[in-house]
Amino acid sequence: MDAPYFTYSDSLIRRYGAKTYKITLSGGQTCPTRDGTFGPRKGWGGCSFCDVHGSASYFSNLRREMPVRLQLDAAAGAIRKRFKAEKFVAYFQSYTTTHQEIEEFKHRYDEAVAYPGVVRLAVGTRPDCLPEEILALLGTYLDRVDVQLELGVQSLQDEVLEWFDRGHDAACAIDGLERALAAAARFRAQGLPHELDVSAHLIIGAPMETDEDLIRMAQRLNAVGVQGVKLHHLHVLKKTKLERKFKAGEFPLLEMEEYFARAAVFLRHLDPGIVVHRTHGLAPHPEELVGPAWSAQKIHPVEQFKRWMQERGWRQGDLVHPA
Repeated sequence: MDAPYFTYSDSLIRRYGAKTYKITLSGGQTCPTRDGTFGPRKGWGGCSFCDVHGSASYFSNLRREMPVRLQLDAAAGAIRKRFKAEKFVAYFQSYTTTHQEIEEFKHRYDEAVAYPGVVRLAVGTRPDCLPEEILALLGTYLDRVDVQLELGVQSLQDEVLEWFDRGHDAACAIDGLERALAAAARFRAQGLPHELDVSAHLIIGAPMETDEDLIRMAQRLNAVGVQGVKLHHLHVLKKTKLERKFKAGEFPLLEMEEYFARAAVFLRHLDPGIVVHRTHGLAPHPEELVGPAWSAQKIHPVEQFKRWMQERGWRQGDLVHPA
């Protein structure tokens, strides 16, 4: 089914001319909202939605203690066979993958970039864990591969960020995005053969979030100039701060079509040239899911959302007003 939005898989085929598959790797070990690095203002125990695995996928959690090359070996053969993938994105996802000494994660990135078939290095981190040294380091790989920097901004509304216990505000999120995009522009000006793409990771579904907030968020990201967005719906996992709040009846969870309506508001106001990496979240450890139940499904919600938008004649960017 053709998607009514610019999918990540389509963007990879356009860029690399072949089926390209993302391999999720375990890179980070902790983050500043867990270990108290930045002091009491960041809090302890992680963001309110984050479980003990730091949002790691099931397979990357299993491979967590393995060297990066062995993690790639464990995944690449099966992916080549099952999905006919010819090229790979090496994706460092769990926790905050730049929250360590630079040499520690440089070694991991070096291993990934040297692996046969890897055409893109993808790094997930927080906007408050993005010093200029990290941006400079990412630029050193642009002679060999593209780099995708995914910043977990989660929201551009301070009230929502505080409810998520993020430990940073919207101004910090915008600053991180703008500095990363400025670095990407500098790298392009150097004539490097590869690109640094910057994307924003967002969570939709906080109880105080309105349609107007979602529209403003899309418009702000359009203006900043991000290359991609990744959408997750709010879901609750066991042993999280949100579980306690949810069981106390402090907020509702969105059923699937309720979420579709929210996501559509955002996407219809998002520039159609921005890549949509994902449209909903997936509970990486289903046995720890509190709700909503549809969070355990990977493919069905994606196909249903495409159909839901197509039935209404809606597409990404169809409400974007020309400048």
